[in-house]
Amino acid sequence: MEDELTDWKRVALEFTAGSRSIRTPEELSLAEILLANRLPPSMFQAYEARSESDLVAIPITTLLADVPGGHNVVLGCIRNTDIDTLRSADIKVIERDEAPVAGLLDIEYGRREPLSRVHLVDDGTLREMVSDQIVSFLQKHQITTPIMAGISGGGDSNTLVYGLTKFVQASGLPASGITCFTLAMEPLWPESAVDRARALCERAGFEHRVLYANDMTELLSMSKSPAELWETFRRDYGPDTVHFFGTFFVNLVGRRLCRELGAHNLAVGYNREDLLAELLFCLMNGRKPLPYPVRRMGEVNCLFPLWEIPKHLLDACYPRYSASNYRERVDSTTPQRSAIYFLAHCLDALGPEIGLSLMKGVGGLMDEIGGWEELAPIDGTPLMRTGMSDPDTEAQVLGLLREFFPDWAQPA
Repeated sequence: MEDELTDWKRVALEFTAGSRSIRTPEELSLAEILLANRLPPSMFQAYEARSESDLVAIPITTLLADVPGGHNVVLGCIRNTDIDTLRSADIKVIERDEAPVAGLLDIEYGRREPLSRVHLVDDGTLREMVSDQIVSFLQKHQITTPIMAGISGGGDSNTLVYGLTKFVQASGLPASGITCFTLAMEPLWPESAVDRARALCERAGFEHRVLYANDMTELLSMSKSPAELWETFRRDYGPDTVHFFGTFFVNLVGRRLCRELGAHNLAVGYNREDLLAELLFCLMNGRKPLPYPVRRMGEVNCLFPLWEIPKHLLDACYPRYSASNYRERVDSTTPQRSAIYFLAHCLDALGPEIGLSLMKGVGGLMDEIGGWEELAPIDGTPLMRTGMSDPDTEAQVLGLLREFFPDWAQPA
């Protein structure tokens, strides 16, 4: 039984690029051992203790297996940090559903012995919590119907539909005030995701518009199909730009549908780490943050009702849907995008709610000083300029797009 519990081959990491084996404790470096104990490696100096008085500095990347037998390792903290006020030895279970799918962690700081707590909740409890958050968001911002919602069949958009259902019920509004749309074009937007999105909308009583390549071509008055646009974009800017292209196109279609419907609100499923990664990117590149959780784009308010909620909790609301969604994703992304998302998730891993605290703090500051980046329309197009733009690159991209959107006016 003990061998089974320590058989690390039973655990695998799954990515869109496929499964990866998890590293066993024997294969971990000293830095990784610190991370496993929720301690930042940069706060420690590693020493090989050859005797009680003989300490020799060694790299933090040293593997424990490479330290000679009989020698110990000392990891010395290089800051005057009171670790006992930051870390709890035990996590106290406050509540536990019968079949939990996620753990809600929090910690109470500011005391000699901090209290770490976890609420173990099932998918039904999570759906209710998230939907209540969505209702609260829409009511706080005085959002009225009609509302257009972009859904993909993944965890984020599934919970968005569920929350919008509760919103119309709580507000005494007809379900006809909500229209959802899903794009379908292999391999970017697979048909199987359409099926999941359609089933959700049927249960909610929402109109669900599925737009295939020919529908998008007609809606946007394109001269060629979006599939051809993607192939051209991929040729010029590389296949790793697929996520940027997808986000751009969903926003473009969503705002055009709002115009057709006479709606001024477009709800999308951006979660905490989506917006935190964007915020970190802006700050790291010396740019003003883009507005959140409501972003005005022309005549449309882009709404982010899920902005406070971590991605893993949204996926846990519909765990089977989410697993299918990730296995269907295009295995491509830029190194920069990977890095900022990785960093966004790391913040809350070292301290629960740190990421949200950063977002709320920056948001409050931007509101107070009027510091948000203003989205300026690009004349003759439905596009918006986000502040920092290289004129030559912008002209190049616009030139490519105008081949597919002939109604977009040429610059004077």
